[in-house]
Amino acid sequence: MSITILDYVAAKVGIKDSYTSNDHVTHGVNIIGGCESCDATIASYNAYPSKTGYWRCAHCIGDSGYPTVAAFEADTF
Repeated sequence: MSITILDYVAAKVGIKDSYTSNDHVTHGVNIIGGCESCDATIASYNAYPSKTGYWRCAHCIGDSGYPTVAAFEADTF
């Protein structure tokens, strides 16, 4: 299973009841975006970072997602 953008933000900020756009931007990601493949509007809770460098939705992520925050950081940052 792949991590979401929100999983990444939660790993950086800590577990909270809600996350602000500042929580996201501070760690280099947006709170809303679009799927690279199908153009669906997605937010950090249902947006998966892909190995192509873009976000994808759950339907389109396939095998191109990251299994852990550490794997995402190693490849991205």
